[in-house]
Amino acid sequence: MRVFDVHVHYGWFDRIGSRDSAAGWLDELVRVAEESNIVKIALLGWPELGNDLVADAIQARPDLIVGMAMLNMDEDSPKAVKQFYDRGFSGLKLINPSRNYDDPKYFEIYERAEALGMPILFHTGIIGGPVDYLMGGSEDAWKAIPTGEAEERLVEQMRARARLAPYGRGSARMQPIYLDTIATYFPKLYMIGAHLGWPDYMTACAVARWRPRLFFDISGGDVVRRHIETGGYIKREIRPEKLVYGSDCDLPRVKTDIENWQKYFDEIGLTPEEQDLIFYKNAARMFGVEGD
Repeated sequence: MRVFDVHVHYGWFDRIGSRDSAAGWLDELVRVAEESNIVKIALLGWPELGNDLVADAIQARPDLIVGMAMLNMDEDSPKAVKQFYDRGFSGLKLINPSRNYDDPKYFEIYERAEALGMPILFHTGIIGGPVDYLMGGSEDAWKAIPTGEAEERLVEQMRARARLAPYGRGSARMQPIYLDTIATYFPKLYMIGAHLGWPDYMTACAVARWRPRLFFDISGGDVVRRHIETGGYIKREIRPEKLVYGSDCDLPRVKTDIENWQKYFDEIGLTPEEQDLIFYKNAARMFGVEGD
């Protein structure tokens, strides 16, 4: 089995976005890819430093890495799309707009990406935070639920971050229904909605049903996999032809995540050909590497 992982953030998960998140990470990524049968990785940056790190990774491992530049939808010029393309990036990662994804203000971004053949990975659904109020620290110590002074510091930090950006940013701007408008106006643009729209799975499935180049990834860890399993969405509401694999987890969990999905696909009777669509072929097609 071969895997094209479309959703990998550059850096150690508890430090993504910081200057110390990259030390030794790329070497470990390569090792994990080898032991997990991952042959292609869509590697996601973040503005400035993160995109620079991904550009370096493309140069270091062009056989493995396709780069996804993170574009600031409200501050970057649409001309940045071509600039990223010229630097060797294959696609874009979009998240945290101050308006809905399908606001006409953003159409020039989509138009330029479509013209250049650059797929876009959109975050869709609820966006996570520094604390997990369902799982707490059971998976990661740094997601433990704070109390007392620690909780007070958390809410002050959240308020400070929010006030650095225009009011209105939040998960409500990134729902899967907005991808329907984009897919209608830009039908040649390959798009991936992350996390199957978590938790608006039915809308994500319905939109993907009718839009040729709109796909959704199944990243989101145990919670999203549990929802997909209990909901029975695959083959009933969305076919393997419209799904792609993404890990979106810290490196020590990647191999197990792939194994858990493969086990579930076997349980529901997906053929090897259908599993290959999800794990590799659909992504290879949109990134133009299907001949590999």
